Amino acid sequence: MSIIDQAQQLARAGRTPEAVALVERAADGNDAEAQFALGNWRLFGLNGPRDLKKAHELLRRAGDKGHVEAIRTRAALLANGTGCAPDEKRAVKMLGKIRGRDPYAALQLAFQDKMRSEAEVSRLPVETLSEAPLIKAIRGLLNPEECRYVMTMAQPSLEPSYVIDPRTGGRMPHPVRTSTGMSFGPTTEDLVIRRINRRLARVTGTRVEWGEPLHILNYAPGQEYRPHVDALPGVANQRHWTLLVYLNDGYAGGATRFDKIGVEFSGRAGDALIFHNVDDAGRGDPLTQHAGLPVTSGTKWLATRWIRQAPYHPWSEGS
Repeated sequence: MSIIDQAQQLARAGRTPEAVALVERAADGNDAEAQFALGNWRLFGLNGPRDLKKAHELLRRAGDKGHVEAIRTRAALLANGTGCAPDEKRAVKMLGKIRGRDPYAALQLAFQDKMRSEAEVSRLPVETLSEAPLIKAIRGLLNPEECRYVMTMAQPSLEPSYVIDPRTGGRMPHPVRTSTGMSFGPTTEDLVIRRINRRLARVTGTRVEWGEPLHILNYAPGQEYRPHVDALPGVANQRHWTLLVYLNDGYAGGATRFDKIGVEFSGRAGDALIFHNVDDAGRGDPLTQHAGLPVTSGTKWLATRWIRQAPYHPWSEGS
């Protein structure tokens, strides 16, 4: 039985402190699997405080012993600058060392040549749908291969949309959004997703580190996103921009509608809708209230990037 299996057995028996101590001893003794597990705990603040510096060190040590998942995870963190300065070139080199043993690393590296170039993106026409609030559309911002990649990577992690019940602290169905969804957080923002996020920053005139994790929504027939605004109440680092990318065709309904200004947009695979969420004073603009109308047939996939006015990281206090 492996160290991790033993630790899980102890945890299931209610002996979590013993399980943690077992993994820590094994990590100190140069067990790569234990180092990888403990590194993930330090990333997510499980069984102890979050410590990104310690997490990088543990993942590096596991990777030095050839642990593929540790190398792949650390490459993602290096690419998006979590706990370190961003270094995409170094991340590419790391993945190159395991591409023969790891199909996911090989896929990321091979996919770089399938992506739209910066020159292609700069030539795409921009259509203004509204001046106040500013709403723009860009057709074909993502190519078909990129759309399929995002959907394929998101599919296994989709779950129903929930919010936290303020009375109980437990999860409850989202009162506005009835879709399923997931987010590409720091450990899953791979090289392809990172390049897509950089493109979304480019077309909004912002910086990639200002964006929240790319969020994916999947709507089955009858599901919708009821009228809402994306600006958040009482936050210092406001969502200035929203960028939606439609990832597929073959469904009916599901248009994005701005009721207060009479604008409605239906995107095809790869099309993007961009809108400014705040007024000239930086306050949430009620005219940006919008809805994702119910899907009537088929399945709709949508990628959403909420972009703040300053750097944002989901693991940073006060982001």
